[in-house]
Amino acid sequence: MKRNAKKKVVAALLTGIMLIGSGFSMKEASAMEQQNENGTQKKAVKVVQTAGRDQLGAFAPDFARYNDDVLFGEVWSKNDVLSLHDRSIVTVSALVAQGLTDSSLKYHIGEAKKNGVTKAEMVEVITQLGFYSGWPKAWAAFRYAKEIYAE
Repeated sequence: MKRNAKKKVVAALLTGIMLIGSGFSMKEASAMEQQNENGTQKKAVKVVQTAGRDQLGAFAPDFARYNDDVLFGEVWSKNDVLSLHDRSIVTVSALVAQGLTDSSLKYHIGEAKKNGVTKAEMVEVITQLGFYSGWPKAWAAFRYAKEIYAE
């Protein structure tokens, strides 16, 4: 892949994380057997995403494809290497650190809960982020976390 094309893909992936959470849903489509470094089998859950095409398909078809097929179809689906639990923590951390406390953060905190991130873990993650990314950002993230984990 040419360097300029790689830059575009990376930019699209990073931007995809910030996609507004309205109508944004990940679904398990299939499980694939993979071997980790120890030779034991780990299952990777194929993540299927349609929000890009649903919301931007006609307007920005390449971006929609990068979001649905690359970011979720490839990157999030490598959950036999980095679990959905851990990917969720990384994603929430990146959004909070950038100060993106909009519906995308709310969505990803909800997905983190679905992916097994406990209330205690989320509280610790956001507290840690407060010291490293900013106290006001942590306060804003806690607003969503409190709402989502109260359900």
